Amino acid sequence: MSEERDAQSGSNLARLYLSGSVHRWHQNPVMAWTGQTNADHQGRCVLLLLALHPAPSVGLIRAMASHDVGELVVGDLSWLFKSAEPEFAAAHALMEDAARAALIGDDPDLTEDDARWLRLIDRLESLCWCLHRAPGEYKRNASGWRNGAEAFVTLADYLGVGDAVHNLISDLLCGDW
Repeated sequence: MSEERDAQSGSNLARLYLSGSVHRWHQNPVMAWTGQTNADHQGRCVLLLLALHPAPSVGLIRAMASHDVGELVVGDLSWLFKSAEPEFAAAHALMEDAARAALIGDDPDLTEDDARWLRLIDRLESLCWCLHRAPGEYKRNASGWRNGAEAFVTLADYLGVGDAVHNLISDLLCGDW
């Protein structure tokens, strides 16, 4: 058995599988009840990537499918906390990356555009979940979702899929931007 296969055997493989059961939104009292797991989020991210990206690399697909598995070990931080405490958030991100690598191996080398795609799709899927499961939260001024949606479209424009992203958001909003 190779070292790589050996690293993925036994309890690590079980922990990797179980990482999909981590619940998202636990720090958001409005979204916590929606029941989304990391497996659901990462799977929907891959579907959005495959639908929007003309030719994603294997590394990008792999990163998209596993970008939150480290949360099994270190948990997640809310966007509001990350914004308020960027140094803490950066240190936490390093710990999450190390936990992810321990479960699935080293991160694939991503290009700058791949990293942009990962950021866009990760955030877009979160927005889509909000619109689907808690649309009132999107409309609440203090939530920041509307400003985020505009930023997603700007990044999507840069990546050449602005119209598709705008249409997706419009459809989930029933056209009410």
